[in-house]
Amino acid sequence: MSSKVTVLPTASLSGAGNSTNLRRRTGAPKVLLGLLTLCAVSFTCTFYWNGHPIDAQAASQRIPLGAQEILTRCASLRMKSGPPLNFVDRSVSDRFEEGTPATLIRNATIWTGQKNGTEIIYGDLLLDKGIVKAVGQVPRTPLRDVRIVDAGGAWVTPGLSARH
Repeated sequence: MSSKVTVLPTASLSGAGNSTNLRRRTGAPKVLLGLLTLCAVSFTCTFYWNGHPIDAQAASQRIPLGAQEILTRCASLRMKSGPPLNFVDRSVSDRFEEGTPATLIRNATIWTGQKNGTEIIYGDLLLDKGIVKAVGQVPRTPLRDVRIVDAGGAWVTPGLSARH
């Protein structure tokens, strides 16, 4: 019996003629280029999504319009609450609407809030320019353009408003 041996061609050491080695070499630059592109896109997206613009001019701090007014308002928020220092000395309320006549409320039961909220006065109440000018027995001095309201003993609480 004779046996035949078939010799297959072998690749040379240089790799010439081997199609597998050629594919690996030509594919490597494409993969490297793809990885570089993916890194660049990821880097750019990360900067934009985290609020870091790439150009230096956009990264500089911008001062908003009216910055001084905003800072003044913030400072006023830190102040203690309460009326301004000239509150008692004022002659016109900051909420007064021009043209509103003075009002005299007669025969009222007035809760003043004084003496731990227990003081009650039966009498009159004079309002002028948005300010309580007199409580109790208001003299009948001539007032110009005064509107007179007879409360008929109803309760009046100056300075207190229930908005419900």
